[in-house]
Amino acid sequence: MIEKALVYGTTSRGLLVFDEPDFPEVPIQVPGGTVEAGEQVIDAARREFGEETGLLDRTGFRILGDSYRTFERDGLHLDLHRTYFHLPLEEDLPDGWHHFETTPSGGGAPILFRFFWIDIASARARLDLGTGEMLDRLPPMGSYELVLVESAADQSAYHRIRRTVLFEARGRFDYIPDGPEEIKEQNLSLILKFDGQAIGTVRLDQKSGGRAIVRLVAITADFQNQGHGRALMTHLERLALSLGINELLVHSAPDAAGFYQKLGFAAFEFEAGNIESVQLHKVI
Repeated sequence: MIEKALVYGTTSRGLLVFDEPDFPEVPIQVPGGTVEAGEQVIDAARREFGEETGLLDRTGFRILGDSYRTFERDGLHLDLHRTYFHLPLEEDLPDGWHHFETTPSGGGAPILFRFFWIDIASARARLDLGTGEMLDRLPPMGSYELVLVESAADQSAYHRIRRTVLFEARGRFDYIPDGPEEIKEQNLSLILKFDGQAIGTVRLDQKSGGRAIVRLVAITADFQNQGHGRALMTHLERLALSLGINELLVHSAPDAAGFYQKLGFAAFEFEAGNIESVQLHKVI
């Protein structure tokens, strides 16, 4: 039995696939490959995805399911056990790119891969050898909006998300919805919507010198660990740049510092004497 790990990488643009420009007869594929001896299938998924796409150190792989299939190839009888993973990817990835797989499973010279996005309906029709069999288990693809909190409905959702995620989930019940920092003109209260549904919050406090502090980032529990936090930060950076901001600062809870570091933030003390949080910054 040959063990395989396959990865469905997605953004709101669809599914990440690749073809081989030097071998146009080869059908489009999704990243993945053979699980090595002694290797855990999740580790194989991470390794193969990084080797084939060039997108290294990704986290958030979620298992979708597995299947058993039998194929005949070149006179050989192949029994495959495939495990499929979903990996939400950041929205600011390019529309396409090329990458060489330097260690092809069959040996030989590096193989050039061309990566691009296709919608799920097209993927069902074009993926070969049954590798589209778990597409129906993917969560819905959607679009994001990061908007100012203005309507009464958005205000209600904004405070509900912050209260439940940042306070009640941590055993705190002292949330104050209308503190003085909320009404300062330079502090922008923002809500992230996914297909029109409010799923996240952030406040951007604008400072002098092209700086801004990112505060109170929260994603509702049902949408956590699916790439929405990364999407929120991507949209926030775009907004910040449009406002002339070139450096973001953040007071992170210790258990969230890793999230920001994966987005390019680094340790940086900008407020002396604050020992309750991890202080980080990122030049954008």
